[in-house]
This record gives sequence, structure tokens and C-alpha cells, in this order.
Amino acid sequence: MNDGNAVRRMAAMGIAVPEILIPGPDMDPVKWAVIACDQFSSEKDYWEETASIVGNADSTLKLIIPECYLEEGGQSERADAANAAMADLLDRGGLRKLPPGFILVDRSTAHVESRKGLVLAVDLESYDFAEGSTSPIRPTEGTIRDRLPPRMAVRRDATLDLPHILILIDDPENMVMTAAEAAAGETVYDFELMQGGGHISGRHVPAENMDRLAEAFAMLSGRNDLLFAVGDGNHSLATAREIWKEKKAAGAAPDDPARFALVEVENIHDPGLPFHPIHRVLFGVDPADVTSWLERRLDGVIHNTGSSGGMIGDVPADGAVMVLSGETSAWHFAVPEGRLSVEPLQEALDAFLADHPDAVIDYIHGEDSVRELVSGGSGRMGIILPELDKNTFFRRITGVGPYPRKTFSIGEAVEKRYYLEARRLA
Repeated sequence: MNDGNAVRRMAAMGIAVPEILIPGPDMDPVKWAVIACDQFSSEKDYWEETASIVGNADSTLKLIIPECYLEEGGQSERADAANAAMADLLDRGGLRKLPPGFILVDRSTAHVESRKGLVLAVDLESYDFAEGSTSPIRPTEGTIRDRLPPRMAVRRDATLDLPHILILIDDPENMVMTAAEAAAGETVYDFELMQGGGHISGRHVPAENMDRLAEAFAMLSGRNDLLFAVGDGNHSLATAREIWKEKKAAGAAPDDPARFALVEVENIHDPGLPFHPIHRVLFGVDPADVTSWLERRLDGVIHNTGSSGGMIGDVPADGAVMVLSGETSAWHFAVPEGRLSVEPLQEALDAFLADHPDAVIDYIHGEDSVRELVSGGSGRMGIILPELDKNTFFRRITGVGPYPRKTFSIGEAVEKRYYLEARRLA
């Protein structure tokens, strides 16, 4: 029997053992769980269809603000409505509270057979998104503070913590998930997610079974001062951190629920966790002008090393592939040691955009989508970026810092995390 030592060991690493809430027996989990608010931000049809599926049922859709609506105004009213819905749900006792523990998640989608995750809470005192941070929990991409206020408006008075945050560990031996598998007990949910999200199941990992888990986390912590890298939902975690700082300054107790945030931890080496580069497409440009600009800005650019209208194939790690009117050309240019080709490239593109106000850039997932966009009209140019190396991912963050914005995505849009588990904030 665990005497609490495992829980204390994990607390020292910034890991807390929460009492997780899941849909109660009278709730439909399919209608309850919806995808992260920052997905399909340009596709209101997706969210309108989601609303149609949900109808009058209890759903996390009523507890969040999808980002596709942020430009419409009324954010304060939406936040008030979300918080009122949370309070009403708790008053009615609609959610089931599990004993202290974690949830071991297994998710399959149209793209992967299985991806394991562990839902737990992290201590926000162990997380810092500031530039140059050396905290045990750090972002993988830069944090844009302008994106925090709408989220803070919901979190400030929220009674529920609903995560779509994905946190990565560097665990080549898969020690954490193996220990979680051995400790897991009751299956607490098992169903098909709406809107093509795949199948998800979850098993409860009780606090008294966490000795091996604590040991696995300790071994990872001993290897690197960066235990957790925020792979998705960094702005949501940053929001939780800022609200905790407010409450702490106002005299909140050290064990106040606002000090912690519910997240899902996944192993970066899980074969079901693919990383994809995010590509660029320029609109309203003369490709020759862009080419000339990049030649001047990027030291040692070599272009037209190969041109083909077929499949792109390998993209050089020290460069990119340009797509012009259906043809592709591999480019190479000087990349500082320890950096990615996207960094000097994005700096050059930012300068170009500042000097050409009529030009527009979009950030695109998938090579096929880039080709389709470029071939859809004149004045367009695509830039295909190379794959990221998972094996050097954590070293890059500790040695250099967060990745540039729009560098990578984890999985496809429909594979993003769905709101499902919750935790009381008040």
C-alpha cells in the first residue's frame, strides 16, 4: 500500500494528483466532449454542426468560447454564459467525481491506431512561459500575450478546469506509460468522439498505485531539467498561470485549486504522435520579387537545384522547397547551428511582408494543400518546410529556447484534444 510517498515525490516535480470529474451516468459523453476551442477557427460550419449535434444536452461546448467567434465581440457575455453553465452543472451534480488519481487515455483516429496519454494536474509554480525560462515546465513555441485576455475572462471566475492542454515528455523507453498501464484499473469512459475525432477510452489510475509512476517520472526528471514541454494549448496553460498569479497576489492559499491545471501528458516517442511542419503560402506577390528578396536576405541561397511537378519528396533540413505554379524547387541556405531553417526564413518573410503591405501570408498544414492553394490563382507562392526531428526536440528547447511560431503541429486537426475530463476550481 502506498503511504503517500509517491504523491509527495511527484509534488516535488510539479505533478499533482487531482480528483477528476467525468460525465455522469445520465450524460451522453459523445455530446459532452468537443474539440479544442482553437481548432477550425476559420470554419464556423464545423462549430455550427457541433452545436446541432449537441442540441440541449450537457456539453463542454457551452463551457468554452470557440475562437472562430472571438472577432464577433461579446466576449464578456460569452464568458459569463460559460461560467454560469459551469456553476449550473455543478449545482445539479451532473458530473461524476473519481477518487484521487490520473486517467490513462488511449485514442485511435483515422490516422493512428493508438496514442496513449496520462491526464494529471501540474503545479503552475513549476511553469514559466517567459523568454529564457528554465522552469521544469516550458512552452515549445512563443507565447503571444494578446491571445490571453479572452481566455482569462473565462478562467477568472470559472468553477471548472477543462483542459485541451497537451504536455510532452521525452521518454524513449516509455517508462511512464508502462507504469501507468500496470497501475490502471477501472475503465471510466469508452466511446466514439463526434465529428470524426476517433475512439477514446480512459482507465483510472488510483493514487495508491503510483509508486512505479513516481519512480518513472523521477528518472526522467534526473536526466533533464526540462521535464515537461507544452506541445499544445500553451496559451491555455499561460492563462491558468496568469490567473493563479492574480489570486496568489490577492492572498490565495498555497493549496488553492487555481494553483494547478489539468493536462494530458504524452510521450513524444509514441508512434501515434506524429509531428508535422507548418508550411507557408504567400498571396498577392510576384514570385520573382520574393525569390530576389530571399536571395538577398538568406546567405548562400541556392535555388532551382531540382524542379518537378510530381511529389515533393525529402525537403532539405538546411532549406525549404518552393512551389511555383505547380513546379517545385529545392532551396538551400545558411542556417545557424542549433537552429531550424524556418527561423531565418520567417525573419526574411516578416521583413518582406512589412515592405510589401499588399502581400498576405497563411500557415498551411499539408503539402497537398499548399499545391492546391498555389495552383488556385496568380500571385501565389508556396514554401514547404522540412520535418522536425523528435530525437532533438527537447535538446533544442533547453539549448536554444522555444520554437518560432507556426513551426509544427501535432497530428491532424481532428486529432486535437477534446474537452472531456474536468476538475473543480471552486
